[in-house]
This record gives sequence, structure tokens and C-alpha cells, in this order.
Amino acid sequence: MTVAPASADRRRTTLLRVATTTWLLLISAVVLIDHIALSDLAERARTRAPGAQVAVLEGRLADLAERVELVQQHPAAVAQARYDTEHQAVTQRLADIELALSERLVAGDLRPLQDRLAHLEARQAQRPISQTAPRPPAPETTRAKPAGPSFQLLGVELRADERFLSIRPQGASALSQVRLLRVGEEEDGWQLQSIEDGSAMLHRAGEQLRIAVPAHQGGSR
Repeated sequence: MTVAPASADRRRTTLLRVATTTWLLLISAVVLIDHIALSDLAERARTRAPGAQVAVLEGRLADLAERVELVQQHPAAVAQARYDTEHQAVTQRLADIELALSERLVAGDLRPLQDRLAHLEARQAQRPISQTAPRPPAPETTRAKPAGPSFQLLGVELRADERFLSIRPQGASALSQVRLLRVGEEEDGWQLQSIEDGSAMLHRAGEQLRIAVPAHQGGSR
């Protein structure tokens, strides 16, 4: 009675071991197949990457060559500073392309592109330069100061609470020739506009002139 159950247990254990072994073999096979497929894809990517990069760089070189050709056919007069800036930018761009190619391509693939870069650099160096002389600075226009009046200002006279400007006309020598000007009157084309402390404001033909007046005051009320 006890032999049959023991035999059944051994049979069940054997089947479980067989099933487990079979399952592990299947999993190992799947992992191996995936590993082989991934390795193949990685190898294809490494093989195709330089070709795609070469195509992109060749496109950029072709565009740059067209620009250089267009500039040489229709050279424009540019200043020295602008030419130096553009030449430096193009040179730096060519150096970047050459560095990228040297890092990613083998020597056999890089040689033709290096020759093209050297050719483009030579053509860029032959671009005509327009030497424009700097413009001289515009002369500063200084407004001429109005000429002073021909008469001499002697001082301020106060008469009947009104201020008068005492002047001596040109060539006058006698005291009787001294004249008193009130605000609004003219002498030799100069109109007296105002009398202030220590100065008088004169006006003639759109020009104003402030002249210092001696501090001495005289006259009577």
C-alpha cells in the first residue's frame, strides 16, 4: 500500500525537474538570440554612422563652397574690420569641421575632405579687401560771439526811482556828450532790454549780449 504513493512522488519530482530544465533552456536560448540580434544592430549602427556623418559634412562643405564662389563672383567692398571678423568666423567654422572629421573618420576618408578644406581656405584668403580711408571728423562749428557795442558803459544812474544806463558814445570826449539810456531805447543799433545788478542786457538783430556795468551809481531823485 505504501509503495505506490512513493513511486508517484518520485515520478512527479522527475517531471518537475524535466520541466524546470526545459524552461531554463528555453530562456537561455531566447537571451542568446536577443544578445546576438543586439550585437548585430550595434555593429550596423557603427558601420553606418560615419557614412551619415560624412554625408552631412559634405553637404555643409558644398554649401560653404557655393558661398565662397558667390562672394568671389560678386565681391562687395567691405571695411577691414568687417572682413577680419567674417574671415575669422569662416576659418573657425572650417577648423571645427576638420576637427569633427578627424575625430570620427579614418585617414583614408578624411584626406579628400582635408584637401577641399585647404582649397576653400586658400580661396577665402584671396578675397579682395576694400581699404577705405577713415573719414576725417567733421569740424566743430563754433558760434561766433557777437561784437560788443561801440559805446562805453559808465554806470547806472538812478533818477526819479528809474534806472538809466550811462554811456559814452565812441569818440566822445566831453562830459556833455554822455548819454542816459532807459530800458527800450537804442544806441548804435543796440537796444537796452534790462538793467540788473552789475550788468545790462543789450539786444541787436536777434543777438543778446550781457555786459558788466561798473558798480558806481549816481544821480538824484
